[in-house]
Amino acid sequence: MNPIPADWALATTHLASDYVSRQFCSMVGAMPKVLPPPELDVVLLIDCSNLAWRLADAYLNPASVTINFDMVRYSDTLHMQESSINPRHEQSLLERFPPVAQLMLERPTVVLDKFGLIVLWYLPGAINDTTQNDMMVATKMMSDHLEKSVSRTAAKKEKWHTQGSNSQPSENGLTPGCINLSPGWFLQDHLAPKFHPEVLATLKQDGLTICQAIWRPAVLAAAALRVMHGSLYWSSLTTQLGLGLWADNNQFKDMANCLRQWPSSFTVLTVMCNRRSPLHRDSQSLAQWFDIITSVGNYGLVRMKLPNIGIEIAYNSGIMVGTSGRLVRHRVDSVIGDRVSWVWYMRDDVHKFVDVPRGDYSKYKSIIADAFCCS
Repeated sequence: MNPIPADWALATTHLASDYVSRQFCSMVGAMPKVLPPPELDVVLLIDCSNLAWRLADAYLNPASVTINFDMVRYSDTLHMQESSINPRHEQSLLERFPPVAQLMLERPTVVLDKFGLIVLWYLPGAINDTTQNDMMVATKMMSDHLEKSVSRTAAKKEKWHTQGSNSQPSENGLTPGCINLSPGWFLQDHLAPKFHPEVLATLKQDGLTICQAIWRPAVLAAAALRVMHGSLYWSSLTTQLGLGLWADNNQFKDMANCLRQWPSSFTVLTVMCNRRSPLHRDSQSLAQWFDIITSVGNYGLVRMKLPNIGIEIAYNSGIMVGTSGRLVRHRVDSVIGDRVSWVWYMRDDVHKFVDVPRGDYSKYKSIIADAFCCS
């Protein structure tokens, strides 16, 4: 039985996520073959099957990498709003937690820490051409918002997302920039209990149109999370349902409507177009959570560098990466061509607002059991 109200876009997302989870279990030999749900269209079913296969390939990869890294103790050393812009502190961390090898990943892989906690899922080719096109079309649709996001003045290092010097022009009509989309977001220094979450302005203006445009990529990111980190997936659904109930009870109609239209289990989507990403952490994330990073475009060869865990990955169009942006420092340099990156994540202040626990790290040995849980 689907726990999501039928009039929420998230109901279809959950149906697809459950299908991917069951397909994954079948592909790794944990359950018989499953039939596709008739409610999903053919294009989405093909996308879901491709994603399930990539997840299974990563899970079964005999090179599933175990690195000499302790996620929990590493997390304990990070400051509350760690953004990786303090070179002295980062050097100290490298000395305390030195990577023992330098690895280059090019095929689907799960990376584990020394105690079997999952550090990273690497899924090249997880996004089919049709959904890649959806992302490019939706990003072009957000051109006005992206253009307004770019700052032409000098900015602090932590404001690199919107700094004009980190952008590059497009020859194909794309607008450089970086924007956030969220149906429930605490403005800076406006935290509970004095304040409550708000719908970000980008969705207040074009909410339904944007939600429809991002639908298929949103479904795939949620479905990936269902397998990668099952407990986080379920807590995210609980958070959104709780926030929707709060909005209804308090007559916040804009938020209630936006949550019904929002198609992702994640509460935030950051859209970046033709942005150079310097080495950084994502301070809004949690160490035990996963962000889903996706990249599409007509760009040439490029790598994502993850120096504090000693890994580089081939960062081709159609890639999907699941990792804690707070723990894992990452960088993508400028590319030749156009590159669009969508990053799906959550914020703990919203979970806290509706009294949902943070949850724990994802364990490799628990992936199958978590996939069966509540399915």
